[in-house]
Amino acid sequence: MRRSWDLLYLLTFRELKLRYQDTIFGFLWSLIRPLLQGAVMFVVLRKFIRINVEDYHLVLLAGLFPWTWFQTSLLLAVGSFAGNGALIKKVYFPRFVLPLATVLNNGVQYTLSIPVLVILLVIGGYSPNWTWLVGIPYLLVVEAVMIMGIVLLIASLDVYFRDLEHLTDVFVGLIWFYLTPVIYPLSIVPEKYHDWVLLNPMASLIEGWRNLFLHNQLPGADMAPALIFAAGIAALGSFSFSKMQGGFADAL
Repeated sequence: MRRSWDLLYLLTFRELKLRYQDTIFGFLWSLIRPLLQGAVMFVVLRKFIRINVEDYHLVLLAGLFPWTWFQTSLLLAVGSFAGNGALIKKVYFPRFVLPLATVLNNGVQYTLSIPVLVILLVIGGYSPNWTWLVGIPYLLVVEAVMIMGIVLLIASLDVYFRDLEHLTDVFVGLIWFYLTPVIYPLSIVPEKYHDWVLLNPMASLIEGWRNLFLHNQLPGADMAPALIFAAGIAALGSFSFSKMQGGFADAL
């Protein structure tokens, strides 16, 4: 078990180091992309389409930052097993550390981006309080469990059905993104559709982050879909992985 954690640590921080090796801005690239994406969306949605939401730039970033962790982790980790066939066939090690290293790597980047959001919130007149000390770790764990459950399931299946990488890209980037209140707050959705929107586990999770950052509100009953889905997909992903990992070497 100790060796597994050591391997996880090495893979996580090796990936973090290699991703920005020989770049001028280094880790700042993990902040530049969501900030630029947020700036473009702000101009298009607030100035051109005219979404009338107070402090829309903060509303947007409060949802976009955690979504970026979710989307990036899924897209990079879904091929963790299929893309490391040579390693899997040569050396025995706990296979789950491959996708987990990617999820944690992106989680570290997201966590380190929170101070940037704090600065913007303070400039905008918002004041974080003690609820963040409870809310941030809680939401980090829920999102990490959710991501890892999805990744274990899809990455395991991807060893046998390689089209899943492309299907995941399309579904997460084009469909799930727009069905989740990332670029718009739940408040502008007609009230009769709120319950339907919140059935989307990522919707309740993103709103949980947004309410914590902007209103210092701890997650409440509205987080139930995210919690139920996270627990269910974690169990399904772990079960699927345990059943399929024995055939990885042969399939690869």
